[in-house]
Amino acid sequence: MSTTISGARRRRRMSLVGSVGLAAATALLLAACGGGGSGGSSSTTSAAAPAGGATAVPPDAVSVTAMTGQHPLPAGKPGVGKPVVIVGDKNFAEEFLLGQLYTQALQAKGYNVQLKPNIGGSELINTSFASNQINMYPEYLGEIVTSVAKQPAPTSASATYNAANQFIQTQQGTLALQTPFQDVDTIVTPSAYAQQHGLQSVGDLGKVGPGGQGVTVAGPVEFETRQTGLVGMKQVYNLPNLGFLPAQAGSQYQALDQGSAQAADAFSTDYQLLSNKYTPLTDPKGVFGYQYVAPVIKQATVQAQGPEFEQTLNWVSSLLTTQAIQAMNQQVQGNGADPAAVAAQFLNANGVNK
Repeated sequence: MSTTISGARRRRRMSLVGSVGLAAATALLLAACGGGGSGGSSSTTSAAAPAGGATAVPPDAVSVTAMTGQHPLPAGKPGVGKPVVIVGDKNFAEEFLLGQLYTQALQAKGYNVQLKPNIGGSELINTSFASNQINMYPEYLGEIVTSVAKQPAPTSASATYNAANQFIQTQQGTLALQTPFQDVDTIVTPSAYAQQHGLQSVGDLGKVGPGGQGVTVAGPVEFETRQTGLVGMKQVYNLPNLGFLPAQAGSQYQALDQGSAQAADAFSTDYQLLSNKYTPLTDPKGVFGYQYVAPVIKQATVQAQGPEFEQTLNWVSSLLTTQAIQAMNQQVQGNGADPAAVAAQFLNANGVNK
């Protein structure tokens, strides 16, 4: 996924609808974050190695439980008196949330952290990191491998983490824990349509007709020609007869609602998927790659800030399940809430100040 494409497509999330206030979504957000500092929900993903080491990621589909003692929040204010840290984030709504989440959690632990928001796409923010203009930024790991390092997409989540970490080490950086959620291209269909045809995975679209005949996929124009898009879907899942409907960014759900498409390219953290109206299809062959998030940090920063710095980042990452991100995306993108306020509410609900 190229930086230009991914940045442009994810920026579609910044178009906000409605004006519901922050408080209106409190119940949903508290449900997503478990309502406090213990006994939270779990999510299945691969668990990443901590920063600063070369340990390989455990096999995929390892259960990561947020808000347990597995990734505890350091006590007190271990960051008081430590050097300033410059955190950057990219140029779309979900990244604004991530930047605020990590920054505010570190500040709550006494670290002198300054946020430099809205830097740009993957290549641009990595240039800022490589040139020491920032010390840390949250990034989608598949973007590091394919857009920044210009390497082929790995075939598993663990391989993606390892390849990203190896590249970042060439820039005197390292990766902290990756999140339970990933924000990756996802094929969705109306739930009634999925039930009618027994659709659970992308390959099941062949049940509708030979080679996907009778199925039109709506998506941005670039999706039609990408290997991590329609081209890969057709080849890997043997669906040569899929149709395609160019859909202006953000309008793919409308195409499904109107019946002009039976499937659509979406993102796995779209807040629309919180409802039962749409069914995301699994991608067991990994056509769309792996886009878990991890903080990218300078090794010198990890050393200067001490172990509690990374522990704080890992605590935040462990909380970020798909449900939690979708709930926060709904507040910011659907309701027009301030990302800083949404991040503060989430962190406070999970006991960042305890």
